[in-house]
Amino acid sequence: MLGVSVMGTVVTVAVADVFNATHLFNPDWPAHARFHIAMQFTALCLVSLVSLWALFGAARAGQAWLAALAPATFWPGLLVAWMVPGTDPYATEALRSTGVPINIIAAVVFLGITGWGVHLARHRE
Repeated sequence: MLGVSVMGTVVTVAVADVFNATHLFNPDWPAHARFHIAMQFTALCLVSLVSLWALFGAARAGQAWLAALAPATFWPGLLVAWMVPGTDPYATEALRSTGVPINIIAAVVFLGITGWGVHLARHRE
């Protein structure tokens, strides 16, 4: 379950923020904003590698909290950012027209999966 959350977090961010024209490769965004997206994604990938190592590698036994590191530290930031005045959870007008902040829903879902995965791992120990 934790592996699903870790990999789902990386893939979701890659699709939504990195490998498309709405964020990292958006020519209308200031270069410094794109710099921070690249930095954030790099940090997420590195932390995710630590999480996967904790889950499947040498640190396996008793390390559910470490395996949860990537999703448990990434998604809350999105929820906090949503509350900051002047921010907008919608990347495009098409997404806004749905009336559903899909990224906020994804944050809640992945945090739930992460919590469930930690719970299952701790009860297996």
